[in-house]
Amino acid sequence: MLSEQAIKRWHLGQIIVQEILIIVAFVLFFKIKPLTKSRLGAIIVLPILFILVLLQLTLLCEKHPERKLVQFNHYFQSVNILLCFFALLSLGAAFIKIFNNKNVIFLLILFTLYELIMLVPMAELAWSKIKNPIGQIITLLLFEILIVSIPEILTMYSHSLLQVLNTTGITGSICFIITSIIVMKNWHYQNPGLRISSRAKYSILAFIFIFIVADCLINAFNDANNLGQLLTRWDFHITTKHPTQYIFQGIEAGVAEEWLMRFCILSILLKKFKNSKNQVLWAVLLDGLIFGSIHLTNAVVQPLSATILQMINAFAAGIAFSAIYLYTGSFFVNIVYHAVYDILAFLAAGTTVMTVPHIFDWEYLFITTLIYLAFAFFLLSGKRKSVIEYNLQQWELSNKS
Repeated sequence: MLSEQAIKRWHLGQIIVQEILIIVAFVLFFKIKPLTKSRLGAIIVLPILFILVLLQLTLLCEKHPERKLVQFNHYFQSVNILLCFFALLSLGAAFIKIFNNKNVIFLLILFTLYELIMLVPMAELAWSKIKNPIGQIITLLLFEILIVSIPEILTMYSHSLLQVLNTTGITGSICFIITSIIVMKNWHYQNPGLRISSRAKYSILAFIFIFIVADCLINAFNDANNLGQLLTRWDFHITTKHPTQYIFQGIEAGVAEEWLMRFCILSILLKKFKNSKNQVLWAVLLDGLIFGSIHLTNAVVQPLSATILQMINAFAAGIAFSAIYLYTGSFFVNIVYHAVYDILAFLAAGTTVMTVPHIFDWEYLFITTLIYLAFAFFLLSGKRKSVIEYNLQQWELSNKS
């Protein structure tokens, strides 16, 4: 790991480069004809952006970290740094479109690779110094959306595989994971394990496997219109002509959402309720509630009724996902489950957007919600609790450690 001094030098270097780019952009808005139409906006926006970047220097000279103003600055600079990168990358995309040539794709690859690590100074100097659990959860939810979107901006005018990786959120997810690994470590959380817990029983693991396979297949390919057709009507056709994009989108959801919800947020909730008798219950319920709530953003692109149905389903599924992770101790199981679930659903439907639900969709939701909750209750109760307790002790999150 880099020393604090090295991180500060990195941060200072980024500030200097950003300020130079802003000055160059300001000049170009007056020199290049395609940009002169927007120079009035540049006169207003670029000086503000210059000042916001300059304010990032405050992270280099903190002497009293306990002061409220300094603590507020950690929140402000975390958001400020992200938004400044957004603005500068948008400018970069506009310039790349204007100066389009054969060497652009090479530059885009280099910029995209750097984007994966460019938020490391922000993570070390600002984000990781947020100590309030509620503040940690809110920033995780906000930054996951923002960080995943960052690489997409630079390649918005480029038609290539790189653009597909960026628009589907793959590169953004990697950036979020790298950044949040640093933050979670500074918040004293262990990275999630990939191996299945040594205490997990083979019979229970087999049951979990059967449940996952059945859930993925039924969700994607069951074509029932009423309860009587649930086990008899199936459609295994893949309707989309663009499978690559949907596969990448499914992988992004499986990786980014599970990392955010089942590692980052669930870990914070487990630590928050560490001294509670119902530690696991509260953490799992709140994790599911938050997971369901974040799907409200889908109301922008689909009917509200469909979004509400999706939120309820995500709430129940989130509880099941948490139960699986807590029992198996393997983050890999959750990634594969979530990714395959979404990939098959996207390929079968040919879209990531839901339509207005029918009466049977609500009936089906009621059934699946009960199944998810019953499945989660089974994993979190009885003899399975000792396995979960062992896993929590390994992660240093147990109320008995």
